[in-house]
Formats: sequence, C-alpha cells, structure tokens
Amino acid sequence: MLTLTQAVELIQEVQQKPLTALWNSYDMSQIPFAVYDDDDDVTYLNHPNPPQDRPQNLVAATSANINGTQTATMPVKIVGKDAESFVPIAYHEGFHVYQHHHFKPIVADFFMAMSHYPDLDPEYRTLCQLEADVLGKNWSTDKKLSFMATLAQMRRQRLSHHDSLLNYERLMERNEGTASYIEQKVRQLLYGIVPELGEVGHGWSRFYQIGAGLCWLFDETIPNWMARAEAGESLSDILLGMPYAPADLSEIGYEQVLQAQTEVCATLQNEVNGHIDLLQANGTLRIGYGGVGQVYRAFTPITMVSLGDGRVLHRSMFQLIMPKYGKISCEDMVVVDNVAQQEIIISNLPVTYSDGVLQINTPHIQVRLSDVMINAETCFSIVEPA
Repeated sequence: MLTLTQAVELIQEVQQKPLTALWNSYDMSQIPFAVYDDDDDVTYLNHPNPPQDRPQNLVAATSANINGTQTATMPVKIVGKDAESFVPIAYHEGFHVYQHHHFKPIVADFFMAMSHYPDLDPEYRTLCQLEADVLGKNWSTDKKLSFMATLAQMRRQRLSHHDSLLNYERLMERNEGTASYIEQKVRQLLYGIVPELGEVGHGWSRFYQIGAGLCWLFDETIPNWMARAEAGESLSDILLGMPYAPADLSEIGYEQVLQAQTEVCATLQNEVNGHIDLLQANGTLRIGYGGVGQVYRAFTPITMVSLGDGRVLHRSMFQLIMPKYGKISCEDMVVVDNVAQQEIIISNLPVTYSDGVLQINTPHIQVRLSDVMINAETCFSIVEPA
C-alpha cells in the first residue's frame, strides 16, 4: 500500500511528464488533485485555492468541486495499492475533471435513478450479460457492433419504467465508460497491460466495462466519436446512430441466459427479503432528510442493491453527509436509503436527543445531526432552522 507521500510523488511525476494523445486536448499537467488519507491529511496539487479545512465531500475517487475548482480526488487507502493501479486511476479521475470543462452536460436525477434501477429484473440483467459476452467474442468489429446495437435498443426499452433512468444510463455510460477507456490506455502504455473485459455486472460496473469496450470498437470504426461524445451523445447514442441490421440473439443463447438470470434474481430477491426482515425484526429508526439542500453519499457499489421502487439497500458501508446539519455513517450493517421519500432507515438503536441534536454512537453506526425534529419515538426529521 502506498503512503500519502508516495502517492503525491507519483502524481507529481505524471504531471511533469504526462501521456499525450489520449483524448483530444486532455492534459494531466493541468488537472488539480486532492490526495488524501483516512486522517485529516490532504495534499493539493495544481489547485489555485486549497481550503484550510478538510472538505466534507472527500468521500471517494472522483471529481469534486473544492473551493470553486473542479478537482480530482484520490483516496490513497482505496486506490493506492501500488503505482501500477494508482497512476491509471489518477488519469481516470483527472479525466472526470476534463469532462466537467469539455463535455456537454447530460442532466440526470442521479440517486433517484439509482433507486429505480432494474437490479432485480432478469431480462435487463440478461441483456447486460449478453453485452459482455459479445465483447468477449472473437468476431469482426461490424458483427460486434450489430449485436451491441440490438442489445442496446432492447435494454433501453427495459429502462422505460421510470423517467430518470435513460439519462442516468446515458450519463454514467458516457462519463465512466470514456474515463475507463482512458484508464485502460494508460495501463497499456505505461505497464504493457492489454485491455481486457473485467467482471461485468448489470449495474454500476456495466457502465465502466461495457462503456470502455464500446470506446475501443469506435476507435476502429468512427473517426469523430470523441467529438460526438463531448458534444452530448452517450456511447449508446453513437452506437444506435449507426446503420445496423437487428441481430439474432439466439446465436448468443438469449433464452438460456434469461433462464439463468431468472434463477439468479429469485435468489437475490430472497436475500434482499432476508435483509429487510432482519432490519425490521427489532423495529427501525427513520431519519428524514427532505429539504436539507446539498447532500453527499458514500457507499460500496458491489454491496448496494436497488429495490427498483425508490429505495436502495446498502449492506456494508454507507454515509449520508449533509454539510449544514451533520452526517450519518454506517459500517457493516444494513441500511435503506429511501430516496423517493428522502429518509434513511436503520435498526432501532439507542439514541440521544436533546435541543434538536440527534446522536447515535455504536460500533456500526455514528450519527450526529442538528436541527432535528422528533416526530415519534423512532422517527426523526431535519428541519430548516427558523
């Protein structure tokens, strides 16, 4: 594991001798960075106005607005295994800063869409699995594109059950797919690691893996695809804008994959029901956060499940950070983020409530919130101060 000092030195080296010709005018030497550890230590690189105090939105490897400057944030504990993993991810997160300045925005209700995402829909999962299968085939590029376009069209039909979903997919696929493509190019150029399809899921990981796979296909077929992505098209938009004949999905075993995914979803649903039953066994606490303004979330994507009805089930780490009011922090426990109703649901635990301040302090959950109103013995909500 890299130390904070080692991680900072790696980014300094990269910015002194950045790789060029990765994507249009993307230049790592121009990207502001915040490199941080689990304590209060943060080192800023190339930042015009670094804050004195640690920002509350340092919660992940991403791009964040820090003192008015879009900044690539790099948590060493999470992404600092070694130089071979850290440097490509630095290029990935730096590219998100580039996107902020050069990509036409795709507006999406991010967390509302996440809570309605079809995590437990067998047909949707089948289409995503088949995308990965096609990219792994030893086929011509044209044949791959034909199958990918057919699958993309069908997948979009499965996303029509909630208005937020299509733009969510378009945003995530474009932003994370292109950044993952940059990451793979860097890994190949610096360390000789040939891009390969990693583990592909139907949800969060799909955008990274399938998105990058489409970028590599476009490299071979569409000269201006990067400019089109910057102008506002998602990767599937570009794909579906190409002429293609509908592919025969029986060639890639659609029915067999659907049957397998139906069984997987039944098992997952049973697991989800078990988690919900366990959460409710001794009663629950509900903390409403409607109307609080800016909030930040931190979570582990691989232990997150959208229930498809406006709720997200988290099975490990989850944080809800409200800069004006405080934070809810959970570790190794089940929590439901009811995005549609704007409330957090956790196990019924001992609380301290006095003068509008709600506190919980256990090994698995820490809560300290101000301006809280008690609605019932196990139901609280944050209210705007008078």
